[in-house]
Amino acid sequence: MIFLSASFVVFLGYMVLITAITSGWLKLPVFTNQELHPRIKISLIVAVRDEALHINALLQSLSCQDYPSKWLEIIIVDDHSSDNTALLIEDFLTRQGNAKRMNLVLLKQENGSGKKAALNRGIGISGGELIVITDADCTAGCRWISEMAAFYAVHKPHMILGPVRMTDGGSLFGKLQSLEFTSLISSAAGSCQAGFPLLANGANMAFTRQAYESCGGFTSNLQFPSGDDMFLLMSIKNSFGSKAIRFLRSEAAIVNTPAVQGFKPFIQQRLRWVSKSRGYTDPLLIATSILVFLTNTCLLTAAFAALFIPGFPALFMGLYLVKLLVDIPLLLSYSRVQKSSSLLWLFPVMELINAVYTVVVGIAGNIWKYEWKGRTSSANPAK
Repeated sequence: MIFLSASFVVFLGYMVLITAITSGWLKLPVFTNQELHPRIKISLIVAVRDEALHINALLQSLSCQDYPSKWLEIIIVDDHSSDNTALLIEDFLTRQGNAKRMNLVLLKQENGSGKKAALNRGIGISGGELIVITDADCTAGCRWISEMAAFYAVHKPHMILGPVRMTDGGSLFGKLQSLEFTSLISSAAGSCQAGFPLLANGANMAFTRQAYESCGGFTSNLQFPSGDDMFLLMSIKNSFGSKAIRFLRSEAAIVNTPAVQGFKPFIQQRLRWVSKSRGYTDPLLIATSILVFLTNTCLLTAAFAALFIPGFPALFMGLYLVKLLVDIPLLLSYSRVQKSSSLLWLFPVMELINAVYTVVVGIAGNIWKYEWKGRTSSANPAK
C-alpha cells in the first residue's frame, strides 16, 4: 500500500511535468526567416580534442555557411589533441584558403585543459556580439548560422537553444540512442517555451557576449569537466530570467550529431552527463531530475516485484502504460518535425531500457570515475 501511494504521487507529478512540457512544445511557433540580412557580428567557437575521424565533416559543414564572411569568424580551439586533429585542420585551412575567416588556436598549458577552458580561450579572443558553439563531431546545413542570426535579430534573446538530431548510423543501438536523444531535445524545446527551461545542448546553442561576460563565462564549476551548456543556461536564467532564453524551432537550424558506437563509450558518455548534476543549484532543475529518477525507480521496482509478488504484474503494467501514454505525444510531435517518426516503433522498448539505465547511471554517475577522450575524471571533482 505504501509503494502504491508513493507511486501514485510520483507519477502524478511526472504527468503534470510532461504535460506542461508537451503543451509548451505544441505552442512553440515555427520560425520563418523573412530573408533577413542582419549585420550582426557572430563568433562561432568549436572546442576539439581527438576528433580526427569527424573533423573533416565538421570543417566542410562550417565552410559552407552562407552567412556573410565579413560578419562571421570561426575559431577552432584544439584541446591538447593526442591524435592528428590539429594537423588535419591546418591542412584544410591551407587548401580552403581561409575564405570563411576560419582560424585554429592551440590551447596552451597556461590556459588549462578541457572543453570549458577551450571555449573560454576561443571566446576570449573573439569579437562577435553573438557567440555560437557546437561540438567537434557535429554537422549542420549551410543556412544554420544565417537562421541563428535572423532569429536573434527578431527576438533578441540572451540565449538561443537550437535543435539537435542524433544520426543513428543504421544500427539498432544507434536507433535507440537517437530516439532517447529526441526525447531530451523535445523536452528542452517544450520546457523553454513553457517558461521553465530545463535543458541545453552544447551541440547547438548561442548566447550574447553580454550574457556570457555578466555570468562569468565558463569559469564557474570548472571542477566539472562536463556541463558547459547546462551551467551557462542556469547562470543566464538566474541573471536575465527565463524569457531571455528561446528555443529556435527551424529545420534549417538543425545540427546533426552521431550516436555513440559501442556500449562502453555510451556508458562513459552518460556517466559524464550525469556527473555534472552535482553542480546544479537551480531548484526546479533539481526537483525535475529527482522526479524523473523516482518515476523510473518506481517502474523498475514494480517490474522486479512483479516476478515474486501477486498483484504487482498488474501494477507494473499500469505504471508502464501510463508512462507510455504520457510520453508519446511529445515524442510523436517532435519526431515528425525532425523527420524521425520511423523510429517510434522502438519506443515501447526504449521506455524500459531507458528506465534501467537512468536509475543505474543516475547512481553510478555520482560514485564512479569515468573516462572521456583519454582523460579520467573523478567521481567527486569537488574534493
